[in-house]
Amino acid sequence: MTLPELQRSTLAIWLVLAGVAVSVLLGLVAGARAGAIGIGVVLVVCAIFRAVLDSPVGLVIRTRTIDIVLYGATGVLIGGLAVATPSI
Repeated sequence: MTLPELQRSTLAIWLVLAGVAVSVLLGLVAGARAGAIGIGVVLVVCAIFRAVLDSPVGLVIRTRTIDIVLYGATGVLIGGLAVATPSI
């Protein structure tokens, strides 16, 4: 694997890591609800990366279908709970 191919293959995990970092900062600055919604969005983006990219480094755990369903459902659940919970 050449260097540009390696950089392209690890781009997804670096973007996800940046999204998690931004979500944590958002949670610290704007509140827990904003941070939880950010984490939910990052998980949905993980599902999209897993669906579109061939084999993104760090996101391939199970079969493609199971990964997409679990990332997407967890993201929607966390985002939905963050919006529906009145006290956070």
